[in-house]
Amino acid sequence: MRRWLSLCAGPGDLAALALWAQAFTPLTALDPPDGVMLDITGCAHLFGGEEGLQARLPGRAAIADTPAAAWALARYEGALLDLPVAALRLAPESVAKLRRIGVRSIGQLVKLPRAGLVAGYGAQVALRLAQCLGEAPEPVRFITPPPEWREVEHHAEPLLAPAQLQAALARLTTALCARLEGACLGATALTARFFRVDRAVPAARLAFAAPCRDEVQIARLLKEKLNQIDPGFGIEALALEAVTEPLAFTQRSALEETPDYSAALNTLLNRLGADRLWRAAAQESHIPEYAARPAPVTACPEWARPLHPRPLRLLAHPEPITVLAPVPDDPPLRFIWHGVAHRVARATGPERIARDWWAHAYDPTRPEVEKIRDYYAVEDLAGARFWLFRAGLHEGVAVPRWYLHGLFA
Repeated sequence: MRRWLSLCAGPGDLAALALWAQAFTPLTALDPPDGVMLDITGCAHLFGGEEGLQARLPGRAAIADTPAAAWALARYEGALLDLPVAALRLAPESVAKLRRIGVRSIGQLVKLPRAGLVAGYGAQVALRLAQCLGEAPEPVRFITPPPEWREVEHHAEPLLAPAQLQAALARLTTALCARLEGACLGATALTARFFRVDRAVPAARLAFAAPCRDEVQIARLLKEKLNQIDPGFGIEALALEAVTEPLAFTQRSALEETPDYSAALNTLLNRLGADRLWRAAAQESHIPEYAARPAPVTACPEWARPLHPRPLRLLAHPEPITVLAPVPDDPPLRFIWHGVAHRVARATGPERIARDWWAHAYDPTRPEVEKIRDYYAVEDLAGARFWLFRAGLHEGVAVPRWYLHGLFA
C-alpha cells in the first residue's frame, strides 16, 4: 500500500520546496497553489517513522493512503469522513448544490448512490470522491531535479549564425570544464540544448569513452554537431548539461609519456555512434569463438589470464585444412592451408576443449565425442606459428577433421 504526504506550506517557491523535499523521498510533485505532494512509500522509517518525518517538515503536513485524502487532511481539521465536501477540491458550484440537499461532509456524500451523483452533479464530484477513497487513480506528476553540472546562457537577441552558436558553446564549455576541474570530475556524456523562439528545443549529444574535461576537444566535437541543429527563427538560450564521473589529476612523467587515445576514440564515438563502436569483453565459454562478446566502448572489461597461450589473431570461423599427422594424438607433421604447404618444425599440445553440452539441445545424429577439439600450437620451418585443432576422436563414428583457428604472429 502506498503512503502519501501532503505538505501545505502556503504561497511561495513551490519548485524549490519540492526539490528540498527530495532529501526525504525522490518522488515529489508540485501541488499548487500552496503545497507539495510526496510519495513516502518505504521512506518514513528512515526518519523515525511517519510522525518523525512530519516533524522535520515545515508547514502543515498529513499522511494518507491516497493523494486526495492527504491533501484534505493537511488543510482541514478532523477525521476524513467528517471533513466538508470542499476538502474534495470540488468547484464552488458543486459544493453549493450539495449543501442545498443537506450534504455537507464527505461521510454524507459517501452514502449517496454514485450513479445519482453523476446524473445530478456531474462526473467530477463522483471522480473526486473515488480518488479520495482510493477507488480511482489520480495522476501525480513528479518533478526531476535539474542537472547539477549545467551551464546556461541567455540572449536578448536570438542567435542565428553558426559562428554565434559556436562561440556561445565555447563559452559554456570553458565555464563547465572549469567547474569540473575544481571538483575533480570529468564528463562521460554531454547534452547541448538549443531553446528556439518557437519553443522547440533541439539537442546535440556527445558521448565519451572515458571521463573528459578537455574544453578544446569538447568544443571541437560540439562544432561538428552544429550542422544537425536547425536554429529556426533564432536561439534565445543555450544549455550545456553533463553526466560526470571522478577524474583526478594525473602527474606527467618527464621520462616517458603514456599515449592517450581518448581524443581519437571520442571523435569516432560521436561520428559513428555508440551502436557502431564497441570493444571485446570476456564471456564464460570454453569454446574460443564464444569466449568474447561485444561491450560498450566506455566499459573497462577485465580479462583473466588463460591457462594456455592464445593466438593474437583468432579467425572469425575455423578454416578447414589438410593435415598429415600420426594417430591417435600426435601433433601434425605437415598441413596445407589456402593451397600453401607448411612443414611443422615444433608443436605443443594437445589442449582438449569439449563443448558446453549443457547449453545446447541434444543432437542424436552427432555424438558429443565428435564435438571434442584437440588444439595444437605449431611452428613451421619459416618461423610462422599457427593454432590448429582436430575436431572429433579417431574412435568416433565420423573421421576427425582438422581446422586452422588462429595465428600467433
